[in-house]
Amino acid sequence: MESPPHKLNVGRDEDRISALTDDLLVGILERLDLREAVRASALSSRWRHLPYRLSRLHLEVGHFQGATPLEVMDAFTGAAQRLLSLVVPLAEGEGGSAAIIPIKALILSFYMSPPHLSAIGRTVEDAVSYGKTECLEFSISPPRGSNASLLAEFGQQFMSFSQAYPVAFWWLTRLTLKNLVFGHSDVTELINACNKLKHLTLSSCRLVDQRSALRIDTPCSGLRRLDCIRFRCERIELISVPELRTVLCCSRHYENPPVRFGDVPQLCHVNLGYLAKVSQAPFMLSECLSRSSRNLSKLNLNFFSQTVKLISVHLHITRSSILPISAVYFVFFMLQIWIQPEQPKRLTAIFRNLTDMYLFGIFPECDLSWTLFILEAAPALRNFKGSRRRSR
Repeated sequence: MESPPHKLNVGRDEDRISALTDDLLVGILERLDLREAVRASALSSRWRHLPYRLSRLHLEVGHFQGATPLEVMDAFTGAAQRLLSLVVPLAEGEGGSAAIIPIKALILSFYMSPPHLSAIGRTVEDAVSYGKTECLEFSISPPRGSNASLLAEFGQQFMSFSQAYPVAFWWLTRLTLKNLVFGHSDVTELINACNKLKHLTLSSCRLVDQRSALRIDTPCSGLRRLDCIRFRCERIELISVPELRTVLCCSRHYENPPVRFGDVPQLCHVNLGYLAKVSQAPFMLSECLSRSSRNLSKLNLNFFSQTVKLISVHLHITRSSILPISAVYFVFFMLQIWIQPEQPKRLTAIFRNLTDMYLFGIFPECDLSWTLFILEAAPALRNFKGSRRRSR
C-alpha cells in the first residue's frame, strides 16, 4: 500500500522533493549507491527513516573502517542488522506504528570471520523469511593479510556456516568465494544445498589435495554459470550440471584436458585458458567437450601468448673466482599450443550451432593452419577472431 503524501509547508521549511511519498523517495534512494543513500537521508529529518525502508541493499565490507579486520566486521555486521530489520517505524502522518519491509535484493560482501557468521546468518534468514527475495548474493573471502596456512581452516568454517544456515543458502542466487580450500566433495554439496543458485565463482581457491580432480555432480541443480579462476586442482570434471550455460575456466596449470564436460545439454558458452607445459601432450577438443552440448554457440580459447618463460635464475659464487659469479643456470618453462587438430567430423555434432570462435594469446611463431579443422567442423560459424596478444 502506497504511503500518503507528506504534509509540509513548502514556503517555510521543506523542499518539494520532500513532499513526495515515501515510496517515491525510496525509489530514488535505491538508484544510488548505499553510502550515498545513507548520506542523503542525513540531510533532513523527513528522510532519516528512509534507509530502513530500502528493499534493495548492497553492503560491501571494503566500505567500512576499522583498525583490524575484526573491527571492520563489527561495523559491517552492525550495519547489516540495522538495515535488514524487517519491522521499521513509519514516518509521522502515515498512521500506525510500524511496517514490514520485505527485502527484494540483497548483496553482501564480507570476510570469513567466525565471531560474526552466526549474526549474519540469522539476519539474512530473517530477511528472506517472507519469501519476497528475488536476488541474494554473497561474496566471501578471508580477511586481508590472512596466513596461507589458515585457508583450509577458513574453508571448513565456511562449509560449517553454510550447513548451520540452510535457509539463507537455499535462497542464494549468486555466490563468490575467494582464497578458500575445499574437500573433494564440498563444492558439489554446496551447490546441492543452494536450491536457487544460478552463478558460482571460485577465485584463487583450491582442493586440499591439489593432485585430485574437482568433480561436480549436481543433476538437480539450477546452476547456469560457473567461473573457476585460478582454481588449483588436477582438472575439473563437470559430471552432471544440466542447466549450466556458461563456463569460465582460467588457471596456470591443469592436466590435459583441463576440463571434462559430461551431462551439460544447455551449455552455450565456454571460455578456457591455461598454460600447458611441453611435457603435456596436446588434447583433442572432442575429449574435452561433451556430445550432449548441442547448443554450444561461443568458444573462447586463451593460450597466453608465450612459448618460453624464464622462471628462475641460480647464481653460484666462489671466493677464488676473479668474477663474483662463476656460473649462471637459467631454468626455462616451455609452453605450447595445447589443442591437437582432429578430424572435423568428430566435432560436427558439438559445433553445429557454434557461431563465435575466439583464439587469444596465440604464439607469434605459430600460423593458423592448425585451426582449419575448427572452421570445417562449424558450418554456422559467423565470427572467427585470432589474437597474438594476451587476453586480459
